Amino acid sequence: MDSSKIALLLVLSSELLRAAAALHDDDDTLTLPRLQGGQHEAVWDTSNMGEGVLIGVLDDGIDAGHPSFGDEGMPPPPARDFTRHLRRPGTAPRAGTHGTHASSVAAGAFVRRVGGGAGSTPGTAPVVVVSGVAPRAHLAFYQVCAGAARGCSRGSVVHAVEAALADGVDVLSLSLGDDDGLGFHEDPVAAATFSAVMRGVFVCAAAGNKGPTPGSVANDAPWILTVGASSQQGTPRSATIPAFSSRGPSRNNGGVLKPDIVGPGVDILAAVPRSARGPSFASLSGTSMAAPHLSGVAALIKSAHPTWSPAAIKSAIMTTADASLMDETGTPTSYFAMGAGLVDAAKAIDPGLVYDTSPEEYIPYLCGLGYTDEQVNRIIYPAPAVHCAEMENTEAKDLDTPSIMVALTEDGQAVTVRRTVTNVGPARSVYRVDVSAPDGVSITVVPGELQFDEVNQKASFVVTMERAPGSALESEILGAQLAWVSEEHVVSSPVSIISEYS
Repeated sequence: MDSSKIALLLVLSSELLRAAAALHDDDDTLTLPRLQGGQHEAVWDTSNMGEGVLIGVLDDGIDAGHPSFGDEGMPPPPARDFTRHLRRPGTAPRAGTHGTHASSVAAGAFVRRVGGGAGSTPGTAPVVVVSGVAPRAHLAFYQVCAGAARGCSRGSVVHAVEAALADGVDVLSLSLGDDDGLGFHEDPVAAATFSAVMRGVFVCAAAGNKGPTPGSVANDAPWILTVGASSQQGTPRSATIPAFSSRGPSRNNGGVLKPDIVGPGVDILAAVPRSARGPSFASLSGTSMAAPHLSGVAALIKSAHPTWSPAAIKSAIMTTADASLMDETGTPTSYFAMGAGLVDAAKAIDPGLVYDTSPEEYIPYLCGLGYTDEQVNRIIYPAPAVHCAEMENTEAKDLDTPSIMVALTEDGQAVTVRRTVTNVGPARSVYRVDVSAPDGVSITVVPGELQFDEVNQKASFVVTMERAPGSALESEILGAQLAWVSEEHVVSSPVSIISEYS
């Protein structure tokens, strides 16, 4: 791949994408893109459908006149220099299929369509309502790609992030990325998104479509919510992880679990550029479709909790996820495929506790990865320059994230990690630990109970994991779970255990 280019992360080839544009008028396939489990009413009532939040989408173009981006009934946009739902500096962006689809998944307005197709009886076709996850959020669009075949310019992506920060976006949604595993210091997009997080902007990006190959995950910086794809949950079937969704472990981050989460990314119905017959919709698949689902969920949480940091929003999404997923073969999947699990928006609005990592905590972590001062300062610019030798470096396992990933050796040597949680639930609450561990591994948590007397109070705990000397483990990669349980909340963390690093 051209080192100056990054790719749009959808499964369809460019030829199939063009074919989709020709076929998307089949109304028989129209269904409402859903929050998982039909959670619309509870989530939208709490968050006012994302009102007041501005989502910045970086992609290949958008059909600005599509009714999914109409402003009927919308409040004024929360920033200047915007028209309709989107930013249109100078000239209007091209009508890209990929960007139109991704944008409408995140924040498309309600569009009522009469279903039915050839052969349907007049007057009997059902009315179908299509919307995005956060239909009252505003949308700022930044054209950075020339289409699925030609990819996206790194320079354009960096400049678009800078423009989005100047425009005051709250959430950045990137259904694009580099599958080649560049180090953070070589990837200007990693640096640009670090600047966004430093400014309090939540960043959501697609994990890539090179699964099920291990280590294929893209957009793996720990300050990004890295999103894999799942099927949509049907009753009574559980959701599954499709083979195309990229897998961990990360090649760059030294031991932070990736992907972070999965969202619906298979046969997702959303807007595509209008045809001669009028507003058009199509079902597309890929982590490109999953990422804007999570961008929309992040907007809902931000609307309900305007003061929450990007890390708090990320934690809320991860610690409330559904981990009972299967892979493409029908067997229980691993954390390297699903991250913390399938997003549950209703629970994420009210998580109880959050792991609220500050952006500054990533700096000693970057030093701990072995980057030079010059490389670290390139990543964190325009933050003040640092000298790694003057600070205590942070191991990846000790970064205060909602997930835990450790390596256990055969000699039984214990590994200890420390975490801190913040109470965002009832002021007076008590949480007790509940741990599930695989055979041959012991996990101890001290203290085993956390008591809170006020909102935003913090509490720390230590987790010690060890492998029984000489024990034979079921596999080289094992999963455990740590949960803090109160009367009202269950705050779960995935624990990935590697018997040894290769």
